[in-house]
Amino acid sequence: MSGYGRATKVVAAGVHRGARIHARQAVAHGRPAILTDLVVQANRWPADLIGRPAVHVAHGTAEATAIVGDIIAACDEVNELLAFALQR
Repeated sequence: MSGYGRATKVVAAGVHRGARIHARQAVAHGRPAILTDLVVQANRWPADLIGRPAVHVAHGTAEATAIVGDIIAACDEVNELLAFALQR
């Protein structure tokens, strides 16, 4: 499923939970992953992802929402550029 979405947002996850696997797979698929600061503080596994391209740590709902907005805007910009290139 992580390959279908524009991004993966993890708001709660344990060591042996599907959210951990989902976040890792999103990064492997080249998709952005958004981890809440609570997930980062409560687990050791996010340390393997933080610092990789398109992995974000959100400090609260407003920041997570802003990151999602930035991701959507970037995707829309790429789509517009591709549409323009195809018209040529």
